[in-house]
Amino acid sequence: MADTAEHRIARLTPAATVRIQRQKELKPKQIPLGTCTVVAGIAGEGKSSYLVDVTARASMGQLEGDFAGTKVASIWVNIEDDPGRVQVPRLKAAGADLDQVYFLTIDSTIDEETRESIPSLPMDIEPIRVAIIESGAQLVVLDPASSLMSGDLNKRDDARRSLDVLSALAQDLEIAIVLVLHFGKGRGSASEKISGSHALRDAVRSVLLVARDDETGNRIITLDKSNYSPHVGQSWAFDMVDTEVTTDDGEVVHVGRVVDLGETDVSVGDIINREAGDDAREDRNAAQEFVLDFLVNSTPHEAKAGDVLKAGRAAGFTDQDIKDARRRSRNPKILSVKSGFGAGWVWQLSSEGGTEGGEDGAYSNTATFATFVPPSSAPSNVTPLHPGGQSA
Repeated sequence: MADTAEHRIARLTPAATVRIQRQKELKPKQIPLGTCTVVAGIAGEGKSSYLVDVTARASMGQLEGDFAGTKVASIWVNIEDDPGRVQVPRLKAAGADLDQVYFLTIDSTIDEETRESIPSLPMDIEPIRVAIIESGAQLVVLDPASSLMSGDLNKRDDARRSLDVLSALAQDLEIAIVLVLHFGKGRGSASEKISGSHALRDAVRSVLLVARDDETGNRIITLDKSNYSPHVGQSWAFDMVDTEVTTDDGEVVHVGRVVDLGETDVSVGDIINREAGDDAREDRNAAQEFVLDFLVNSTPHEAKAGDVLKAGRAAGFTDQDIKDARRRSRNPKILSVKSGFGAGWVWQLSSEGGTEGGEDGAYSNTATFATFVPPSSAPSNVTPLHPGGQSA
């Protein structure tokens, strides 16, 4: 049989005929629709727990994006966590409508023998498309995405073969596809640590980084890249609380549940690039002296975090210099708290013996000059997990 010749011509589309549209969002500022989003971080730092919370809220119609008030179906392709022992208990603890959540596998039949397997990309993109259409899902989570992609993900061409079909699928069905990826420890640019080729970051339109703040035990999410949002660099914090879930056998298991703590001025980059061992340093450097002088000369010994950073830049310091200086200060401590007057994050000198509150602690402390009120979503009878406790 002779090869079919391919005839290729250029197509011109006048810009005047292109319809201008608003970018739609599944979750405002974080997860857009019609494209792929990467959620990356060190293993066990809360990536999956964050997405379980998003899934649960979507299933109950509680997201504030374009589906606000509407229950949204989701599909999970989960490789590392067993649905019955891990995923469904987490979803139940988060209050999810389990009828709106599906787990996807592939039935492969060879010589009349059918076996269940995980999807392989790009080969299984059409069965995945069918499953999305049949379920009506608007959110698809691939966790971890690297386990589904064929080839060497350190090679751009191999990575793009899977990413391109996923991006086309998301755009065609106008859904959100979230790729969970890992990155290694060490300093430097946080986004450069995403495992695999740079194509994994370059080909998607939104990148969220997740890390645990060892100083507070809180998890931090930073919007590292967005082609559609002006909020790049913004960060949010969440805590993990221990929650009891009853199994179908009547036994009680404990799982972590996300409690949203709102915006924070601590970023994933801040956490990764903290100076090793600097907590033991007592000598004040020039940046510490600058921050202390700035606050001492402010009334009442506090200032907006953005004003301190701006003044620091004018004095020749980097934002990281100023943030490290605040964190290293011990006598007195410099606290970062959420202003009760809608002014955002405020840095303030603590009273003697004060402990960290606000975005540096989940609950208020009477020794600080200002208190932080926990979100109403945090029940009074739950206890935050300790740094060594259960994590995602």
